[in-house]
Amino acid sequence: MKLSKRIIAAALLIVGSSGAVYAFSKHNDWGMSPEEKVEFVTDRVTSKLDLDSKQQQNFAELATTVARIMQDARITKAQDLTEIESLLQQPSFNQARALELVQQKTSMINEKAPLVIASLAVFLDSLSAEQKQQLEKFLQHRHKHSRHGDSD
Repeated sequence: MKLSKRIIAAALLIVGSSGAVYAFSKHNDWGMSPEEKVEFVTDRVTSKLDLDSKQQQNFAELATTVARIMQDARITKAQDLTEIESLLQQPSFNQARALELVQQKTSMINEKAPLVIASLAVFLDSLSAEQKQQLEKFLQHRHKHSRHGDSD
């Protein structure tokens, strides 16, 4: 697989796995703890890609890393939304504070990205060529369906 395809696949996997963890974490009515949600996602990926125990462990570590980051982001979400609402209600929009909020989130992403990339690399490097091909097909299929409503 060419380097550019690997980078794209890695980015899509990050988005997909974080999206999956986020989706499962958003549905609190499921009554699942974050650990149970990670286990659910891991079991699903394991069955789809027919992962061996080491690969399953690598994916579980990736999913746990993403889930932990999402949990950390969720902690400040309510406070951030309240502050944004406050900024919007002011007679004059405080651009400096809005930029500071964006920079805080960007900083958090920049700080956590190496953890996700390292965990993703361990998982991807443990996959066979066939599994990588299955993953690429899945991501292409998912990308095609996610663009269904686009007018590009």
